[in-house]
Amino acid sequence: MTSTDDRPDTTAVEPGERVRTALRSAGLSQRELAQRIGMDPTALSKALRGTRRLRDEELAAIAKASGVSVRYLASGAGPAPVAAPDGRRDRAQPVTAQERRDQILEAATVLIARRGYHNVRVSDIARYCGTSTATVHYHFPSKEAALHAALEFYARRFRERLDEEFGQASSAREKLRRLIEVQLTLTPDDVDEWSVWIQFWNQAMLEPELRPAQRRIYSSWRRLVVDLLRECRREGLAPEADVEALADRFTAMVDGLAIQILVGSTDLTPDRMRTLLLQAFEPHLVLG
Repeated sequence: MTSTDDRPDTTAVEPGERVRTALRSAGLSQRELAQRIGMDPTALSKALRGTRRLRDEELAAIAKASGVSVRYLASGAGPAPVAAPDGRRDRAQPVTAQERRDQILEAATVLIARRGYHNVRVSDIARYCGTSTATVHYHFPSKEAALHAALEFYARRFRERLDEEFGQASSAREKLRRLIEVQLTLTPDDVDEWSVWIQFWNQAMLEPELRPAQRRIYSSWRRLVVDLLRECRREGLAPEADVEALADRFTAMVDGLAIQILVGSTDLTPDRMRTLLLQAFEPHLVLG
């Protein structure tokens, strides 16, 4: 009987062919895919040839860009994507104005997050989602408008994620644990969200007209923390805690720790960030 360690490693080859199938279905070229996920084109080519292993985060990004599941790319499990006869999506079906706006918004968020606000042109956004610069300008008259929309997009998605997490929690203490977990930079999407948020902060320092949106979104986030701490108090946890002050300390720590990780200014890791945020509630709450 062959042991697991003796089995040939085929994962470096097989995902490459499945990625090609997904690309044909999505109507994407290798170059377009590399641009969308922020991957070096040469590294992607090597991965598709089977001479380089795709990392988990790369598989996740490819799956998102091509509209398939990570499970399919990694193991072939689940339904395979079906390509149109000419290897492209059926372009006969018209795209609605809302669908086009959503495409442009997704392109703007990804490009701003991964290239930086000042390194993205409207023509880049148009190229990424396969439309014209005029169409981009119709939905977002300026890059500032695109940045604003990107922040709103990620704020909305963050709240949806948090609502889903809270819906699975059985107590306020458990909600706090889940609140901490969604702050961590564990996936490429997490990094993208933090990147846009930090860039918006920076741009709001230079452009005061961006500050009302920043203040509104941040105030909403802080209020969520305050409300959750008050829910903890109603459950009998930390009855003497200064909720407002505790919320201020927690939100400040979240921002500072995430920035340290993203810019690599220290050796801080997401695991250490989790530990420090849990400790921020001590001795008020026992979350360990």
